[in-house]
Amino acid sequence: MSYVKILAPLSGGSRDANVLACAFEAARPFAAHVQALFVRPDATEAMPFFGEGVSGVVLQEIIDAAKEAADKAASEACAALKQIVAEAGLTLTDKPQKSDRVTVSWREMQGNFATQVVNAARLSDMVVFGPLGQSEKPGLAEAFDATLMQTGRPVLLSAHVPPKDFARHIAIGWDGSLACARALTAALPYLKRAEFVEVFTIFQGSAPQEFGEVCEYLKLHDVRAESRTIEAGARPVGEVLLESAAASRAGFLVLGGYGHTRLLQLIFGGVTRHVVSHSALPLFLMH
Repeated sequence: MSYVKILAPLSGGSRDANVLACAFEAARPFAAHVQALFVRPDATEAMPFFGEGVSGVVLQEIIDAAKEAADKAASEACAALKQIVAEAGLTLTDKPQKSDRVTVSWREMQGNFATQVVNAARLSDMVVFGPLGQSEKPGLAEAFDATLMQTGRPVLLSAHVPPKDFARHIAIGWDGSLACARALTAALPYLKRAEFVEVFTIFQGSAPQEFGEVCEYLKLHDVRAESRTIEAGARPVGEVLLESAAASRAGFLVLGGYGHTRLLQLIFGGVTRHVVSHSALPLFLMH
């Protein structure tokens, strides 16, 4: 089991460098290919929202302005890609290919950002997004949610500081859910290469059942892991999980994404929402 193709959606913004640095780090253990994807918005899709009273001249000006903005964003994203590829000493190829070292390619598409990322993710092994804050742009947050929920692929959420050797020490947030089990299984290629793996179970109220079988399962895959059970008390589970993973100096945190429905998490809050918007370390998520 390995990773051979990692998708890195770019926006032409400042976060692109973080996305690429994290994607390269994730690709390095497997000499995987990183495909940088830039999606040009289709300005004509927004035309119905302007109504019938808008003149053709104004509509054309809107289309021209949107194209100019897209050209600028694409140019900046491509420049960031070439710079970080050169700094990392990697190879930029015309299309995805397998080599004995990490390779990188550029792909440009047009349409809805979330839709195109989801479509491309279905023929990728992992998707890397930049850090998502609480006041994130709707398009990026929508793409992250859609990719996590609709593709069956793991999503790696980068931290604000690009990681280095992030797979040496790995933390796992475990609650026994299907989402967590899928995340753990998807992360096995990294877990097998890690020097240290720590499994955290955070609970509130009565103590949970023992999850020692998690470490037993990992041992069958030649992964040595230690488990820790921590009572959160009145604090949010997500907050305690992040604090515990950071204190253990983990390179990234593996956990299930949306163990409960997104609607419930949006209304009442949830571990995924809290962790995604507050994490200072990369997150490996699977729904």
